[in-house]
Amino acid sequence: MTQKVIIRSATIDRHGDMTTVEMLKDYADAVNGPLKMRYLANHRRDIPPMGYFDGAEIQNIDGVHHVWVLPIEYTERAVADWDDNLIATGNSTAIPLMSRKTDKPGEKITFSVDKNNFQNISDLQSTGGHIHNTFEGKVALELDMRKELYPDPRIVITLAPYAMVLYPLVKPFLVKMGEKIAEDIAEDFYKSIKSGLKGLLNRLSSSVRISRENMIPANKTLLTIFEIPWEPYIELHIRSNDSSKVEKGLKPAKLAAVHQKILSLQKYVDIAEIYFILDSKNKWDFSYLLTKDGKAIGTKSAFKKRDRLITRINLSPTKAFSIGASGVVYERRRLPSNDSNQADTDV
Repeated sequence: MTQKVIIRSATIDRHGDMTTVEMLKDYADAVNGPLKMRYLANHRRDIPPMGYFDGAEIQNIDGVHHVWVLPIEYTERAVADWDDNLIATGNSTAIPLMSRKTDKPGEKITFSVDKNNFQNISDLQSTGGHIHNTFEGKVALELDMRKELYPDPRIVITLAPYAMVLYPLVKPFLVKMGEKIAEDIAEDFYKSIKSGLKGLLNRLSSSVRISRENMIPANKTLLTIFEIPWEPYIELHIRSNDSSKVEKGLKPAKLAAVHQKILSLQKYVDIAEIYFILDSKNKWDFSYLLTKDGKAIGTKSAFKKRDRLITRINLSPTKAFSIGASGVVYERRRLPSNDSNQADTDV
């Protein structure tokens, strides 16, 4: 029988961040809400989730408050009945997951980084300043802390104005595919946006390059995630220190291929979220999707990658899983001198 585990505690962690009891209460309420927090392996957004968390409760143990939750793993797993190359997982009861969609302003691109990927506040501020200047202030900068002891370098770029900036650029490819939506994109609007594409991609690539130069650990490969808050929500993952891959991956022809794949999958399932990974040939490979009723459907290779990771985690003396949740606000505090060995209590 699955046992409850601690996923967050009101303590100061090794990064010097403090989660308050009030934050724990909000956290528990979110876990117990109708939309469930996804149960990810090692914060990995590029592979299908394990399931979700439920039954949150706060307990005070020896003066420290903890949030305990019940990890619910998907019990059903089978080959998709409409594609032998895909695997579908879920539970018999529909359990919708919390959406990654945000209410960020639609007119600005947003860059999110983990402060713990920088050696000091000066490097973080320098990176933020460069991005701000590159986009002439028309960009939002955010911190997205994952609470790992040594988080791999990661940048999350939310292309909030996607519908007004990138989507029309696939018009000629949609025309070839016979998509009616291309008719709704005015020709003059398409031409004006196309003229600014090169500058946009250069700014994105430059920002990723400068960020990678200032981020730690240096021996880990950078993961750049493009969030597109569209319908469905789309994530594009680039794992590379080569910033030129940003420009190669966001070319109209490559984006059109992404749309074509989405349209082909929508014939069979109601997609809430969908994830793609850029391969060595700069093509977007479909990884997995989440349906609106909480099921995960992905490629056999994506599930194989997840299963291998879970096996390694289970063999580790410090087994841990993560929900990959964001939005928790942390207060920066100095570690007490007699508490230097305080462990990070996140699961």
